[in-house]
Amino acid sequence: MPIEMIPGSNIIASGMTAERCRMEVVANNLANTNSSGKPGEAYKRRIPVFQSVVNDSLSSNPASELGGVKVTSVAKDDTPGVRVYSPYNPNADGDGMIEMPNVSPISEMMDLITATRAYEANLTAMKQAYDGAMKTVNLGKG
Repeated sequence: MPIEMIPGSNIIASGMTAERCRMEVVANNLANTNSSGKPGEAYKRRIPVFQSVVNDSLSSNPASELGGVKVTSVAKDDTPGVRVYSPYNPNADGDGMIEMPNVSPISEMMDLITATRAYEANLTAMKQAYDGAMKTVNLGKG
């Protein structure tokens, strides 16, 4: 059975795609947790920006206007990073200070857990929708 025939599959798939993107952004943030830079040039935490999607349709069915979610952009968090004294670091300024990224591993892990759970919930919804569609198809086989 083609996925398009499953009710709500495009909405569920858009949620899974958005959460996968969120997991990739979190992984990138975690990878840059210990990268340093000159003050004002250190890595800045990234945050995916989600937006709801509403389908344009002339249908009388209100559910047909639902379209899911999409990632519109990945924004930078402009919160300043922590300045650390490290005079032998090649990125140190004249005072021996470097800037560490504004990434908190604890917050990133919480975001990762949340994104993983949301992805799993969408996956469960897809399985339930598929099972329901298959039961409907098999009803006619009698």
